[in-house]
Amino acid sequence: MKITKILTLGGLFLVGTVAGIIGINLYSGALYASSTKASGFPIDPNGGSAAPAAATPDLPPDWGTLFGDPAKLAELTTKGANAAKVCAACHDITPAGANKTGPALAGVVGRTAGTHPGFAYSDAMKGFGKQWTLDELNTYLKDPKATVPGNKMAFAGIKKQDDRVAVIAYLRSISPSAPALPAPGANAAPAADAPADAAANATAPAK
Repeated sequence: MKITKILTLGGLFLVGTVAGIIGINLYSGALYASSTKASGFPIDPNGGSAAPAAATPDLPPDWGTLFGDPAKLAELTTKGANAAKVCAACHDITPAGANKTGPALAGVVGRTAGTHPGFAYSDAMKGFGKQWTLDELNTYLKDPKATVPGNKMAFAGIKKQDDRVAVIAYLRSISPSAPALPAPGANAAPAADAPADAAANATAPAK
C-alpha cells in the first residue's frame, strides 16, 4: 500500500515537472518572439518620401539656341556625321544620295514624309504624311515604331537626345530646303502661372 502511494506521488511529481518545463519553454519562446518583433523598424520603400517624384516632361530641344551658334552647330554637325553612320546600312547619307533599302536622306529636313521620288514607302509612312520638321525628326528617331506604327524601318531608334540632336544637325546640313530655325527659347516650358493661350503661343512652331 505504501509502495503504491509512493509511486503515485512520484508519478504526479514527474508529470508536474514536465508540465512546468513545457510551460517555461512556451513562455520563453513567446517573450523572445515579442522582443524580436519590437526591435525592428519598418522600411519606407520611397526613402522617406510621401510619394515618388514626378517625372520631368521630355521637352523638345531648343533648336534656335542649339543651332543658332555657328561654332556649336559645326561641332554638332561633325558629331552627327559620325553618329549617322548607324543609318548608312539602309540609307545613303551623302549630300547627293540615292535610294537604298531606305530612302536617301539628303534633303529630308523639311520634306513631307513618304514622298521622296523613286522609293516604295509603306502605307503607314505615306499615311503619316507630316513634314519632317526638327521636332518630328527628333520624335521619330527616338522611337520609329511608336511614332509611325507599321512602317518598314527595322530600327529601334536613337535613345539619347544628345545623339539625336547631332544626327539632326547633320541631316539639316545636307538639306538645302530646310526651314528656317525657330527663335531661341521657342521650346522653353511656359511659366506655371502663365495663361493657357500664352502657353500655347510659347510652344507653337514658327510660321
